[in-house]
Amino acid sequence: MENAGKVIAELGLGLWSEFIYILPYLAIGVFLEAIVRTMKWHVKIRHALTRFGAYAIVLATLLGVISPLCACATLPLVISLLVAGLPLAPAMALLITSPLMSPAGYTLLSWELGPLWANTVVVSAVLFGLFAGYVTLFLRRYGFTEEVIFKNTLPSGDFHDPDYPVEELRCDCGKQLSHRVNRCTHNKLLVFLAKFWEGMFKIGKFALLGVFIEVLAVQFIPTAWVSSILEGQGLLPIFALTFATIPLHLPQVTAAAMLYGFVSPEFGEGIQLSRGAGIALLVGGPVTALPVMALFIAMFKKRVLALYLAICISGTLILAMGYRALPFF
Repeated sequence: MENAGKVIAELGLGLWSEFIYILPYLAIGVFLEAIVRTMKWHVKIRHALTRFGAYAIVLATLLGVISPLCACATLPLVISLLVAGLPLAPAMALLITSPLMSPAGYTLLSWELGPLWANTVVVSAVLFGLFAGYVTLFLRRYGFTEEVIFKNTLPSGDFHDPDYPVEELRCDCGKQLSHRVNRCTHNKLLVFLAKFWEGMFKIGKFALLGVFIEVLAVQFIPTAWVSSILEGQGLLPIFALTFATIPLHLPQVTAAAMLYGFVSPEFGEGIQLSRGAGIALLVGGPVTALPVMALFIAMFKKRVLALYLAICISGTLILAMGYRALPFF
């Protein structure tokens, strides 16, 4: 019992110390996201997507980079845009890009892994979005069009309506604190503070989860084994991490916080994260998640899920191996 108590105390101390260390940068990122959400800049750009024709893929990719939404929150939005007339190609670009970068994600990545990694993930997100969009656009001639991708015809109506008949797509954002504050006060400062609180809770729990996974890994998994994967320069770590993260719900802030414990010389092992393995985890982890795939299975035909997974896996491998092969950095 004494040993168990000591282990629990060490875990708790490590978790608390690392979370407090990243907390200021988490707050800065959430602050920036709260501004974006309060001013509704991402919503205004999103509404313009259906009017930009061939440029919609580029716009959707750029929107995804600044969007504060993860994969699970982006998919219902993408479905609503498809119903509103957005072609499948820019919808796929938005779905792929949005989980990869956000204001909070960039701030945390810059602090935890350094500006080089943060900028690399931004570039990777843009390239990934363009890749997803233009591959999907090419496949239109083979039947991948928005008219035939759903299993059943979706009822018309607003997903934000509490009576919308498809429960999986029904949005409950009206219950959020910020929406209640807006309905009661229409005061932008109070709405901003409410959105900041929501963001701290939502993003903070994912960052805390990443730190918790890292602390557990350091405590119970042989450090040399984990380090060999993260520092590995060959192709095996890239393939291992790419396929291992497919079923995981690993938001970017979780992946970054988890890696921080191994890379940081102050709190972690001080390892040198390899370029290929880093991209495989930071890019491959966020784009695939079991909840997303479950909604794909419920809403779309099987070949759409196959296309999504094929893009996620091939895009991750191309980016990871491409970054690994660069002669500079």
